[in-house]
Amino acid sequence: SANFCEQVVESFPSDISTGIYYGWACVGNGDVHKMVLSIGWNPFYKNIKKSVETHIIHTFKDDFYGEILSIVIIGYIRSEENFSSL
Repeated sequence: SANFCEQVVESFPSDISTGIYYGWACVGNGDVHKMVLSIGWNPFYKNIKKSVETHIIHTFKDDFYGEILSIVIIGYIRSEENFSSL
């Protein structure tokens, strides 16, 4: 998974609904992979600042810290929810 920095999160449209989205992601100049994206306050962790966390559906051989992450949001799945268990 990859979290966007605070500046990127603040640049998202202010009227975008919090929740879980799906789409495509690319790290650096690599291949494009399916992804899901969480936009919101992550109720499980009780965040006080909005976050955007991308979960790329792919197993990478190495960490990709410092790489550019490009995403395309295709659709909305559901609202944010707090789960007490699996």
